[in-house]
Amino acid sequence: MAEKTVKVPDFLREPLEAAQARLETLEVDTQRVLKELVQKGKASSRDIGELMHRLSKQDWNVEQVRTRLEKRLGKLRAQGRELASEWGDRARSEAVERLAELQQRVIGFLGVATRDQVEELSRELERLSRKLEKGKRAKRPVHRTGAGVSP
Repeated sequence: MAEKTVKVPDFLREPLEAAQARLETLEVDTQRVLKELVQKGKASSRDIGELMHRLSKQDWNVEQVRTRLEKRLGKLRAQGRELASEWGDRARSEAVERLAELQQRVIGFLGVATRDQVEELSRELERLSRKLEKGKRAKRPVHRTGAGVSP
């Protein structure tokens, strides 16, 4: 067969050569990406094969599954009890704080002295009574014992 040669005008030759070079680069890149994808596919296939092998090895006995589930549920129940206990403790302490605050507000509203105020007043009264006792002792008349003076 005789080869047909097409005469390309000179002004088109340079853009055609540049386009052909870009196509060759694109083809090389495409082949490289395709090889990488094939390798990744093979690796994924191996991973899936390993997982299937592991799953097929396991004996899916109902009793074993039930035992595993019961163990897991037991752990979850224990965690739930701990959380409930913590929530209960927090709620209890918050309730006690609110009651104490409410009690203070009621006492303030009624105008009744608080325990701290009563204790402070009691300490102040004791201090004042000690001062009075000291003052009485100092004012007592001094007894003189002398001849002819009778007490």
